[in-house]
Amino acid sequence: MKKSKLVLLIVFLLLLAVAVWLLLTSSKEEKTRPIFTADSTAVHRIEIASPDASISFEKQDGGWRIIQPVDWAVDEGHFQLFLREVIQERYSTESIASGPKALEQYHLTKDKALRIKAFDARNKLLREAWFGDPGNFFDYFRFAGDSEVYQIKRKVNSFYGPKLESWRSPYLFGIFPDQMLSIRVRHTKNSYELTRDGNIWHYKDRLEDFEVPPGNEVMGRLLNAMSSLRSNTMLSGNTLPPEGSVPEPECEVEVMLTDNSTLSFSFHPWEDDTYLLKIDRHPNSYFVVIYDTVQRFIRHAGLFRAVQGDPAMQ
Repeated sequence: MKKSKLVLLIVFLLLLAVAVWLLLTSSKEEKTRPIFTADSTAVHRIEIASPDASISFEKQDGGWRIIQPVDWAVDEGHFQLFLREVIQERYSTESIASGPKALEQYHLTKDKALRIKAFDARNKLLREAWFGDPGNFFDYFRFAGDSEVYQIKRKVNSFYGPKLESWRSPYLFGIFPDQMLSIRVRHTKNSYELTRDGNIWHYKDRLEDFEVPPGNEVMGRLLNAMSSLRSNTMLSGNTLPPEGSVPEPECEVEVMLTDNSTLSFSFHPWEDDTYLLKIDRHPNSYFVVIYDTVQRFIRHAGLFRAVQGDPAMQ
């Protein structure tokens, strides 16, 4: 064979090898797409259901709210993470298994799967996906009506199940000093009223009548509680205490607001040194709080009179 033909043959074989390598490499590149949608603004309503519970969300005035089982603001941090890690999450379009046995193996049957639906603003179903947790490091999912199984590199079932307390904002209300005219407190050891004149608060009970000194720590703690009262546990619906089991209130509070409306709430002794908080704005629910929250409202007159740095405050 002539030398020139040998060179041409070698070049041809090299080019062929490169072409084959490129073909194999491109065929192995993972193709991905969003599980639900790449554009979270297209989603207007979301339903999450397990075999024994469900929760629904709706976009209202540009923000998200829980609409079932209660009407409540979402925990923004948790919900935004859910949008990124589930609704907008991408997955490999190459399934890892398929068929009825695979659905059983990966817990993707109706009696085990976590089912998530996303709807648009016209209430049209965008997509429904079922997620299973067979106990592996990651979860698996399939689309409703399909038997192809895909992997998602998240623990969806563990973090995004329909448990209300995982999704509900813990904040019950936020009333700031300039929104209040007075705070009337009745508790088992005393009753008193705080009235506001500008930035000055006045304390009065059946024995005492004085201005609360500026910087008073007890007054500050009470106002802090009013500005961001929160509870991590809400009892409503089938989680409500049995009728007649809630004791009489240990402390009752009535707040007169500058718009002439009122806010009333009460603290009831409960179990494990906690209290049930009842709020007139949420008549069908109780909220579990710790004693520190109650204590802010039941301090005696001497502590409201103490100036900043007074040893009595310790």
